[in-house]
Amino acid sequence: MSIFEDTLDHYTMNNELTESNIYSKVIFALLAIILNLITGSPLVPLLIFLLCSFLILYVAKIPLRFYITFMAIPIGFAVLSGVFLAFLGTGEQIWSLGFLGIGLTKGGINQAALVFARVLGGVAALGFLILTTPMNRIFAVFHDLHVPSIITDLAILMYRYIFLFLDVTATMYNSQKTRLGYHNYMSWMNCLASLAGMVFIRTWEQGEISYKALASRGYNGQLNMIRDGDSVKDMSMKDWILIILFVIIIVAAIYLCGTTNLYPI
Repeated sequence: MSIFEDTLDHYTMNNELTESNIYSKVIFALLAIILNLITGSPLVPLLIFLLCSFLILYVAKIPLRFYITFMAIPIGFAVLSGVFLAFLGTGEQIWSLGFLGIGLTKGGINQAALVFARVLGGVAALGFLILTTPMNRIFAVFHDLHVPSIITDLAILMYRYIFLFLDVTATMYNSQKTRLGYHNYMSWMNCLASLAGMVFIRTWEQGEISYKALASRGYNGQLNMIRDGDSVKDMSMKDWILIILFVIIIVAAIYLCGTTNLYPI
């Protein structure tokens, strides 16, 4: 099985929302992120997380296992940040470590819960866009928004070679495994060092080869992309209604929840 069979790039091109209008997804994701940031209660970001997760899992039909893997790293950082905020916050202390006055405070727990919920909501909203949209269509939006071409071109090349070197790394790793590599601690360290060195060398070589290939094809400092014609004008009435309905629901939740927290202040 190819390394591309179970990667982000594979699922962005093989889901139920791949062919949907890119601007519908961009507008939805941006509004969700903005609303996620302006709320003062953790309940609203959790609602955004649930709605975006529903769209990702049941509408786009992204596999649950891959979605959990996608969310694992940001959630891990959110948990660590939440722990520090809970202990370093202000307000009435409800539990003490017994030294230096460090302990859990009501304000710290409220702040930790809000930050954790915002991470969940923000990553889910951004994940909705990333997991349902091929990157070439997102890069096309960059051009429409007049992002400097050098930034877009660098992003395209970086994204392209991430998967190339993942494939190279997987091939080298499997080759080492078939030669009894990684069978003990010392072998694991030697093989890992060898793998890192070889991938670095291959990266350097591939950069030179890529530049020569581009130069031989008349590269003038800008990559030309094939556009598929999506625009804001192509958005259907159904897309607009769903986006407006989403905004109404979240704004109503922000109004009703106010600054509701775990501990009233």
